[in-house]
Formats: sequence, structure tokens, C-alpha cells
Amino acid sequence: MFPASAAGWTRLASVSEALHATLRQEFIEGGRVPHLCLRDALLPERAEALHQALRDAHFVRHHHGPYPLHIAPLKQQAPSALTDFCAWLQSADGAAFHAALVGWPEPLETRQVQVSRMDVGEFFPEHRDTDEEGLAVVYNFTRPWEDRFGGVLTFRHPEVDADMMRVPPLFNSVFIFRAKGAPHRVTEWTSEARGHQRYSVTAFILAKR
Repeated sequence: MFPASAAGWTRLASVSEALHATLRQEFIEGGRVPHLCLRDALLPERAEALHQALRDAHFVRHHHGPYPLHIAPLKQQAPSALTDFCAWLQSADGAAFHAALVGWPEPLETRQVQVSRMDVGEFFPEHRDTDEEGLAVVYNFTRPWEDRFGGVLTFRHPEVDADMMRVPPLFNSVFIFRAKGAPHRVTEWTSEARGHQRYSVTAFILAKR
């Protein structure tokens, strides 16, 4: 079911068929926004290497003014665990693995990979990623994280003034959701988190053109 290259990154590539069926069902039954959220997403040594590479990466302010956060343009990075991981996410294997993991019925391709960092006072305002079908895949590498730090990915309920889903940026977790028409935001990284940063790597894996 999974490309062979996935085994070099994650134990999810060797799950039993029974567990894989459960994961696919959880995604399908994820509610208004089909989703899957998993801890220990990558092999421990891979996650540690990525965390260090993110700390060493070159970040710049997001090019879009209303988005007050930092990104690491991949073409400006020295070779590292981070560039290797992003290259895999951008590959046909990376797209095929995530599509198979959640049981997406159509072929997908990776359109974009974005590496982001939040410092104190930064946030990601509410937005929609795309109007195309496919997946948004968010890998988190924030350490440490406490609730008072903020940086929570939230999805607004369309009918009441409340969040219908809140996803904390726990280290070595992955959150996969249907990207089309799903308004969401990331709450402010607060002064309580001073001295720490929120790191994530997001891949937009959409229907093949």
C-alpha cells in the first residue's frame, strides 16, 4: 500500500492492515473537516534531526503582509535533514504515502511545502488554503509546548461562535485534513513562550492536474 521510501521516515509505513483500516475510517468520520491526528509520526531519530535543522534554518518574514510569521524558503537552505524531508514530501512517493494513509480515492500530487516558525506575538489569521480537492498535511516540531504558549491550530464552527476543533502543535505529531473550503487559523504564540518557537512543516497535496 505504501511506497518503500516511506519506511525511512515513519513507522506508519509498516502498520498492520487492521490499523490502517482504522486510520482510514477515522479520517472519513472526522466530522465537518475529515481529518487524522497522530502522535509519534516520524521515526524518533528523524524527528530529532528535523528539530535541530529547524533551529539552524534560515527564516524570513512571510512575504504576505497579513501573515505575521516567519518562513524558511527551501531554496535558501543548506542541505540538511529539513531539506531531505521536504524533498520527500514534494516527491511522488510523499504524495502517494499520505494519500494511501487516509484512503484518499484519487491520485494526488504535492503542490507546495512550507516551513514556518512563530515567535512571540506572531499568529496565522483565519484563511482557506485552497478550493481544490486534496490534503493539507501539517508536521509539528515544537518543543516544549504548553497550553499557555498558544500556537494552536483551530477550525471555526460555521454555525456558532466557537471552535469546532483545536489541534495543539505537539512535537512529532502530524495533522492531516481535507484542505478544500476549511477555514482555520493558528492562535498567537504568547509571551509565556518566550525563548521558544513554534515550528511546523506543511505540505499541500492536491488533486493531480
